[in-house]
Amino acid sequence: MIRLCILLLLVSCGKPITESGDAKKSENALKEGVIEGLYLDQGMFMNFDYLPLTGEIKDQKKHWSGDSWRLKFGSVNYRWNSPTHETRNYPSPHPRDLKRYSIDDLKQLSATEKYDLWLGRYDYFLKNLVENYLPEKPLDWEGLCHGWAGASINHNEPQPKMMMNPDGILIPFGSADIKALLTYYYSLETVPDSFQLGKRCESYRPVDDENCDNDVTPGEFHTVLANKLGLRGESFIMDIDRYLEVWNHPIISYNTHIMKDIRVKGSNRRVILRTALYYVDVALKSSWNPTIGTLSHLISKQQLDYELELTSGGNIVGGRWISRDRPDFMWTIKKVENFTGYLSGLNELIK
Repeated sequence: MIRLCILLLLVSCGKPITESGDAKKSENALKEGVIEGLYLDQGMFMNFDYLPLTGEIKDQKKHWSGDSWRLKFGSVNYRWNSPTHETRNYPSPHPRDLKRYSIDDLKQLSATEKYDLWLGRYDYFLKNLVENYLPEKPLDWEGLCHGWAGASINHNEPQPKMMMNPDGILIPFGSADIKALLTYYYSLETVPDSFQLGKRCESYRPVDDENCDNDVTPGEFHTVLANKLGLRGESFIMDIDRYLEVWNHPIISYNTHIMKDIRVKGSNRRVILRTALYYVDVALKSSWNPTIGTLSHLISKQQLDYELELTSGGNIVGGRWISRDRPDFMWTIKKVENFTGYLSGLNELIK
């Protein structure tokens, strides 16, 4: 889930070896038309010399900062816009009292309360459903960042909406309210194994779980990064911490420096790389209005150092991690084109 302490952001150092022909290399890779690997359910080019050293997302309306809706604060039942920030086991407005609620009063309710009221469900079905599944003592970092990341890479940042319920009561939804509902829906979506690369580490020590130390390889990481962002301008999601805690983030750009290119006649070639990885971070505070283009839209950076082993022709065949930081697992999720069930109202909220 999203990191709750201050992130240690590693900064690139040293003069990079730049490639002026990155655009041409990308064009050549696509012209080659040879798919040599399959990751995240997509074909991938694996020739290092054809892969760009920089890349970024094409769609600038998606990939928004949002809350991870930590379980200890009530998840999406958290009254983020209330001055008292109620979390769990708080009373919701009785139907007979709603007529005297002002718009400002209604703005202070949680996303789940607003959604229930919009549908005329004065029994607060969604709010109670979320409450009933909250653990008694969740870990401090546990939340719905997997849902946030999945929604963020697939949908434009929501705009505030005013919706009328069956009894003529106007229900105000802020951008963060709709993000919360999207996050909750995506947190329940199933991700096929073919859409994930690597397995979750279940320990704070790599000796206790082989997934912590020998999971996503540098070759797999660089191949996905350069294909998804470099060639296609598409995001993917990465757990940026290699140990027990899960901190999922949408990856939005990268810049790779070639530190050494070692060519020995008669043997495989080795390149030592330093990659600056940029990802969308959790919003420090939920907001009524969209965050993209404001100081509330947070982008963070992680530095990864690794070595790739290449054939004489440039194909990626192996590698090793140099930096302590490395991905635990990488994944993606298909866009939900039609929301169904109780949350089918999201189709209207995100219009």
